[in-house]
Amino acid sequence: MIQNSNLDAFFKFSLGFLALIFSLIPCLAKPWSAPAPAPSVLLFPPCKGVDLLYQVSSVQKIFPYLNGTPQLQPYAFAATATITNMGFSEVQNWAMGIHFQHNEILVSAPGTVLADGTPLPALVGNGTVITGFPAATLKNAIETAGDLSLIQAVVQLTGTEFGVKPPNWPMPLSINITNIGYNCSKPKIYGNSTMHTCCLEQNSNITINSDNEYLPSETGNLTITYDVTQVYEGNYWALVTISNDSPLARLDYWNLTWDWQEGEFINVMQGAQTTEADIDVCLNGPAAVTYSSSLNLNSVESCSASPVIVDLPSTQFNTSLGHVQYCCRNGTILPAVIDPSRSKSAFTLNVYKIPPNTATVHLVPPANWRIGDGLYKCGQPRLITPTLFPDPSGILHSSSAVKTWQVTCNVSMTPQAPKCCVSFSGFYNDSIVPCPTCACGCPKNPQPVCNASSPALFLPYSALTLAPVNRTNQIIAWAGLQHEVVPDPLPCQDYCGVSINWHIYSDYTNGWSARMTLFDWSNQTYPNWFAAVELDKAFPGFQQAYSFNATNIPELNNTILVEGLPGLNYLVAAQNFSAGKLQSVLSFTKVPTPGIEIALGDGFPSKVWFNGEPCALPNIYPSGSNQNSARMVLVVLLLALIVSTTLGIL
Repeated sequence: MIQNSNLDAFFKFSLGFLALIFSLIPCLAKPWSAPAPAPSVLLFPPCKGVDLLYQVSSVQKIFPYLNGTPQLQPYAFAATATITNMGFSEVQNWAMGIHFQHNEILVSAPGTVLADGTPLPALVGNGTVITGFPAATLKNAIETAGDLSLIQAVVQLTGTEFGVKPPNWPMPLSINITNIGYNCSKPKIYGNSTMHTCCLEQNSNITINSDNEYLPSETGNLTITYDVTQVYEGNYWALVTISNDSPLARLDYWNLTWDWQEGEFINVMQGAQTTEADIDVCLNGPAAVTYSSSLNLNSVESCSASPVIVDLPSTQFNTSLGHVQYCCRNGTILPAVIDPSRSKSAFTLNVYKIPPNTATVHLVPPANWRIGDGLYKCGQPRLITPTLFPDPSGILHSSSAVKTWQVTCNVSMTPQAPKCCVSFSGFYNDSIVPCPTCACGCPKNPQPVCNASSPALFLPYSALTLAPVNRTNQIIAWAGLQHEVVPDPLPCQDYCGVSINWHIYSDYTNGWSARMTLFDWSNQTYPNWFAAVELDKAFPGFQQAYSFNATNIPELNNTILVEGLPGLNYLVAAQNFSAGKLQSVLSFTKVPTPGIEIALGDGFPSKVWFNGEPCALPNIYPSGSNQNSARMVLVVLLLALIVSTTLGIL
């Protein structure tokens, strides 16, 4: 028999052993962790520039579990990016490029934003650039006596990657700093979870800068300035100005969105309005605690963390909501070549701040700006020299913004289907070279069934004014007269809302002319429309347009800008299968273009834009071999008979 003392000892040992086992179970469930990050960047080769370190610290399998497709299995990862300025100059608006390669989704990166304005979580599998926000300047050790908190940024990254499981580590292909003037060495891998590189600057001049060092202004397709004009304890007034810097593009019905960084809300707005007030955010949040007794939160403009802002109609300019210069254009911003006074849009807003960030001197602009429904990609705000506002009375005195940030936006490189197309014709040929098949994209299941890959068939002139859906009989009849093979099914139509016909109207010894006709087959009317026509060889001979206003564009070579004259500046939407139509003749002289061959292609445009967007063009020109006018008369009579029979007139 076991004595009581031995039995007690046995139970104590058993309980201790079980406690040890159970204490290890949580450890077994923890994510796979890398060795602790290096305590100092000094463990790596010395750098006389910007030192970059990327360290993966953990990887953990997450739902859903995909045992049959390991390459699609998601894993959560955590990493640390360390940027240290070991050089001679300040690094303003530092930006670190990380070339991810495992279809990563970046979920969190506190203290930073993506440089292209994409909000988190974001797909970054092809690489991304992170930048500090709002404080994105790394001072140098010389001016700070080596204060690590001022010369270094440490970013904790969390995200999801696919297919890389422990004990492997989801490392990026490379890291670098994207600021201009730095040259990064090829990154090196240390162990299996650490990447390091050094980015050298071009000069080694010691710079000591003040806190008010401003970045140079940038140019883009759109530039937006955020001017803080008045500051108070707890709130400030700002002026937002959107400028169209593109030579041709226009922006219609713009909407602007950003993300507040510190819980701010908009109390009052002039010159624009938000689409939703989201009052409940204020009433149920910290704003109610701070301002319930001093501010009527039920009437504020917007409490949304990401307000959507739209322009006001022109009728609002004379009301209390619209007394702001450049406001109230119903969301239309034209290029400056059309009208410099309408190339900007502006509005003001009164912004309230949330504790503990209510100090008068504490100013942080919104981040992650978006405009144009994804058409533009915008960078993050850059602190630039404060804007000067001339005194409206004309005296020699200007006021200055307290602070000014600039946001630069450029057209996204994502290809988009055209919205307009061009057909070619000439007085010397019976046929019209039509818009390309599916020039503006084809529906997935077109009705009637058609061939999206077959070239478009030539058109007779009588078909040009018919709606594309009503041209079938004439297309088939014309193909038979031309002895062309008619495919079955027929080629799809162009599906373009706006089409433009460029017709060689005359060609003689000393000059020539073209007729330009605009058709609107859509249900949208285009006010203040404009078009641009690039003529590679014929441009120097341009003289004038007769029903349009036409001028050359200095910013673009060989391009004619065409606008509607007063009374002709509206391209009206189609009604009852009849297109809105505008037409003019343009005249040219051959004196500055000797040897030009109009019918062989020199008289046709190489590019055409409508309202700033490129149009699809045919890849062939009408030939000059068919000039039998008698045959033309016979064909027209025959087609008239076909149309009359189709419509049941005879």
